[in-house]
Amino acid sequence: MHYLFAHGTLRQGCHNSGLIAGATLLGFAGTVEDYALFIINNKPVVTRRPVTKIKGEVYSVTEEMLTLVDRFQGHPRINKRELVPVKLKDGSSVEAWIYFHIQPLRDSVLVESGVYIEPKS
Repeated sequence: MHYLFAHGTLRQGCHNSGLIAGATLLGFAGTVEDYALFIINNKPVVTRRPVTKIKGEVYSVTEEMLTLVDRFQGHPRINKRELVPVKLKDGSSVEAWIYFHIQPLRDSVLVESGVYIEPKS
């Protein structure tokens, strides 16, 4: 099993959550270190630029789910998967996979709060 930090459309109730259907939600979490959350073409991406804690959810996922998410995220060409420490709402910490955007940030908007809110369709 792997821990996956979902900060965008993979979170419960968002339109791509089906990719990790059956995963176990550990809880809400925030990154220990500061990163930057941007919106590019209506998609949330994270970079290593130190701006704020990124908020999301941590899931326990299978190897097969992680492979699906790798393809969805364009790992390793567009986003690169890396382990980072995240702190769960209950105060415990785990190492979880997060995807860092490695392409140029064209037409991007910084989300200073670190919280992605999916637009209503």
